[in-house]
Amino acid sequence: MALDQVRNDAYARAIGRRVTRDSVVLDLGAGLGIHGLLAAAAGARRVYMVEPEPVINVAREIADAHAFGDRIVTLTGKIEDLELPEPADLIISVFTGDLLFSEDLLPSLFHARDKYLKPGGRMIPEEAELVLVPVCAEEFHAKELDIWSQPHLGLNFSAARKCAANGLYWQRRGQYAMQRLADPLVISRIDLTQAPKADCKGRAEYTVRQDDDCHGLLAWIRINLDGEWLTTDPEDPPVHWSPVILPLDPPLRLAAGDTVSVELDRPQFGDWTWTIQAPAGRQRHSTFLERPWTLERMQALSPEHKPRLGAEGEAALLSLTMMESNVSNIDIGRELLKRHSARFADEEQALAFVRKLVARYGR
Repeated sequence: MALDQVRNDAYARAIGRRVTRDSVVLDLGAGLGIHGLLAAAAGARRVYMVEPEPVINVAREIADAHAFGDRIVTLTGKIEDLELPEPADLIISVFTGDLLFSEDLLPSLFHARDKYLKPGGRMIPEEAELVLVPVCAEEFHAKELDIWSQPHLGLNFSAARKCAANGLYWQRRGQYAMQRLADPLVISRIDLTQAPKADCKGRAEYTVRQDDDCHGLLAWIRINLDGEWLTTDPEDPPVHWSPVILPLDPPLRLAAGDTVSVELDRPQFGDWTWTIQAPAGRQRHSTFLERPWTLERMQALSPEHKPRLGAEGEAALLSLTMMESNVSNIDIGRELLKRHSARFADEEQALAFVRKLVARYGR
């Protein structure tokens, strides 16, 4: 990702147009810091590189090697947990990611925008679009869906097909041959400078070009980098982000001239739901149905449910409580082993559990 030439060239051009010697820049989700470093190289007065993962330490080394000095400040943590010393003239992010909404990173971007972007400040990217097109993808359907209806070692796994039919399939370039059955259309747009929430809800109507089976919907994103659009369309130069197939099962037979309507819905932190209506029929799929949950599991996750801690939750609560009492990791592990001997086989396993909690929640 850090060495994605196509993407980073587009970002570099946008950064070069926006950064001045007075600019304060926030590189949000900096990773190895490529965009923050480009901003510093373009002359920014100060660049704040924010990243929750330890890779930010490597970004610091790279910044020091380029002698950017105190013009680059690295901050470890989520933007919601940090305080920037000053507001930013420009926020750079890569939080659009695969399929724009899937990673639920946009709420963090909106938090940074609302708290730290100066009035009149700019964002890279500043808007994004989600594009869909119905496709004939016979090989995809055979290898990802039909395969579940075929015996495997004399066993019948066809019950898993309904889960497979409701998943998202991230595509490597050239992985499956497919034919577009209509012109691609933008089904959802989001203004990253103004949007209050990262909800996706859209509808598009397609006119079918040819008689064929529709095996799914091919989806990709476009992001606006200061007037230059970068796309993950598989017919454009490749980037590390991937297009996605939203499957239909069974395939839907379409005829030339058919009008096909597609609806796409994905509330913030929720599930994807896609619905297609054609003369040959209607289908509705959802990633909610990809998970083979029981009724009890669904009830436990409902807003009205009053949850109680399970065994692992009780162990986590004990560990987190002891972290506030100036106790060493090994002592927490020993206490875990003492109180939750059924959960941990030995001291080493208990200590590994504590370390994971410290890496995520401690300091």
